[in-house]
Amino acid sequence: MRQDGFQNVLSGLNTTGLDRTSNTFYRSNNWRRGLERYWSNRFSLYDYGDLYLNNGIVQKIIDRPSDDCFQQGVIIEGDEEGAIEDEYDRLFVLPKLADAVRWSRLYGGAAILIIAKDGGTFEDELNFDAIDTVEELQVYPLPSIKPTEITYTAFDTDNVRKIGQPMFYDITAPGVQVFRVHETRLLLMSGEPLPDRFVHMQSMNWIGRSVITGCIEDISRYDQALQWSIRLLERKQQGIYSMDGLGELFAQEADDLVSKRINLVDLVRGNLNSVVVDKNDSYTIENLGLDGIQSVLQEYQVAISASANIPVVILFGKSTTGLNATGAGDLESYYGMVGHIQHVIAKPVLEKLTAILYVQRTYTGQLPDTWHIEFNPLWQASDQEQATANNLNQQANNTEVTMLMTLMNGGIISPEEVRKIVVNKYSEYDFSDEIPDTAVSSMDYAAGIDTSQLDVPQDPNAPATTP
Repeated sequence: MRQDGFQNVLSGLNTTGLDRTSNTFYRSNNWRRGLERYWSNRFSLYDYGDLYLNNGIVQKIIDRPSDDCFQQGVIIEGDEEGAIEDEYDRLFVLPKLADAVRWSRLYGGAAILIIAKDGGTFEDELNFDAIDTVEELQVYPLPSIKPTEITYTAFDTDNVRKIGQPMFYDITAPGVQVFRVHETRLLLMSGEPLPDRFVHMQSMNWIGRSVITGCIEDISRYDQALQWSIRLLERKQQGIYSMDGLGELFAQEADDLVSKRINLVDLVRGNLNSVVVDKNDSYTIENLGLDGIQSVLQEYQVAISASANIPVVILFGKSTTGLNATGAGDLESYYGMVGHIQHVIAKPVLEKLTAILYVQRTYTGQLPDTWHIEFNPLWQASDQEQATANNLNQQANNTEVTMLMTLMNGGIISPEEVRKIVVNKYSEYDFSDEIPDTAVSSMDYAAGIDTSQLDVPQDPNAPATTP
């Protein structure tokens, strides 16, 4: 195997023991315990947990999109009475979903346990026809979920995707003895997509990847850069002691004398904040520059932002720079990423849970023929922005009305056509479908009849006019 170009023994480039960056990576205290890993890499699920606990950047990468997914709430189309919305509030559905998204982003998967009264135990299949009420929802991250060896066969299910998948899961909860749950009582939420060959390597095909996998190296480099910048600050001022006859002292092997003189200078400086040296010696302080460090740190921030798919302005709280830079493009990109989480990862789980809530025997609302869930827009306009938008819409409406009047006066369209356009466009004003007597017909308008001769109520206070 040719390794020239990759390693250099003389310079130490990429050589173990010489290159400090070649083997620098995160490692938790659990690395020696031989814990199970769901796919082959050098990071375990417990490493991700340690990172989330101790690193603020990792916390923000995980928490910010998870909370923003449900910050503005959802709309249940078909829930006219608001009964399902009340069920959401009773079971804290949206906060539970936010936690499930949080752990699926961190670990690559999470599960919501449905605690329901259906006449069965946790190990029994959930009886959808006998659900009296859903009492509680519990969220468990992937490390707390362990598949059992009991799997589905072709005799157990007609769903091809379930064949070979666990029928039961063992749940490990803090302070609670391990208990077994049938998979129908779990709402499984996957992480980000995985390539097919990695999906097939796992015993659970619903598991995805952690978002930390793609940006952990960039976070490591950024942390190292911050640590090294602190070292540069420590050495920013370097004292230089020019000792007369230093070479002769070394030639006489008077190393101890040299050390004593240097230590004496440092001691005097530390005690008296001044330096005392021999008249033939000199002591100067060199102030080293830090040019370029800030730009390097910014590039590391950009790398983390690109890996995490979160703009720098959100991840690090930095204002957008440059002429006419408003940050709208960054926010649009971020909202697009959150929308992906909402519709691809969270929405299928929320729809399945909503279907279960509808079949509760204690559900008092009216069952709709169809229902649909939509997330409220993430971008909410301020009062000033809303007022500006209303003003622009009013100007556009005035321009359109002026155009319609010009077309009518030119005989291009009739008054009835103008009325039809206005009634359809401004339906919120609830115009009557009947044409009032005061309206001018198209035939009268085309014939050029004086409208003053029409049977139209006149103002008694108006001055008399000559036909």
